[in-house]
Amino acid sequence: MTRTWFVRCCCIALMVVACTFAGAQTKAPKTVRRAAPPKFDKLSPNFFADAFKEGLQGDRPGNLGQAGTAVAANVGGNTTPAAVGTTAPAPSGGLAGSGWAGIISGGTLEDIVKSMKLQVDQGVTTPSDFAGKGYKAARRDFSVLAMAFAIIGEYDGEVRWKATAPAARDEFARTAANSKVGTTGVFNEAKKRKEELQDLVGGGNPFEGKGGEAKASWKDVCNRSPLMQHLENVWEPRLKPACSDKGQFMANQEKVLQDAEVFAAIGAVLAKEGMEDADASEYTDLCNKLKNAALEIVDAVKTKNFDKASKAATEIGKSCVECHENYRS
Repeated sequence: MTRTWFVRCCCIALMVVACTFAGAQTKAPKTVRRAAPPKFDKLSPNFFADAFKEGLQGDRPGNLGQAGTAVAANVGGNTTPAAVGTTAPAPSGGLAGSGWAGIISGGTLEDIVKSMKLQVDQGVTTPSDFAGKGYKAARRDFSVLAMAFAIIGEYDGEVRWKATAPAARDEFARTAANSKVGTTGVFNEAKKRKEELQDLVGGGNPFEGKGGEAKASWKDVCNRSPLMQHLENVWEPRLKPACSDKGQFMANQEKVLQDAEVFAAIGAVLAKEGMEDADASEYTDLCNKLKNAALEIVDAVKTKNFDKASKAATEIGKSCVECHENYRS
């Protein structure tokens, strides 16, 4: 009995020691001290207690949603409408209200630059070929490129190369104007444009450091004759047949859409102030007919309406014939 009691006492003693040791190993949680929140004696002048009551002053402009109206805000929160009738810059360059986004898509503009690059690659090869007939093709292709970059520079939407477009526009326009002859000097200039175009399409910026106004002076950008040559090269072999056969129309939707948008853009450019005969209302009416009929084809592609496209193509043919009878360069 005594032995058993002794054993039990030893076990109890060991358990007490073990518990005491375990408790000693457990540290009390450390109190975390945090910084007190900041206190402000008064609000910064850059913030308002009530933005609607303090930040907005005056009546809401009645023409706030119209193109050509911009609102400039200063730090103090006052809002001042831009002068009525002025053309405000688009948010990321270009010209707000230029209307180009409603005529030609940013994707088509990018594609036309790439397709012209391929034609320039094939046309600007050797001095002898350039002197033969290559300079004529170069004048046409560089004119289309100058037009495309002029539109990109004014574009009131998202489009690639907007920042560098004015400089590119001016360079290609000058080379297009010089390509009325096939001299060695003009060939070397055309070759340089070819290299710059390769760099630009490849993601480089060959016109870095060169600036220009976003708004184009269209009489200095391109001439009517090279643009009409481009239309003829697209109309007869491609756009006209596609709008004359339902199978071709349905099978080439993307290309028909792009060609029609380019036709609409050229129609708009031909009627721009400073362009040849643009001061004659009869002529600008024909340009608008071309633009509007081309936009009908664009809509027909989007709705897969072949009959509408066919009718619009007929109108394009009529406007071209009528224009050539009186205004062909």
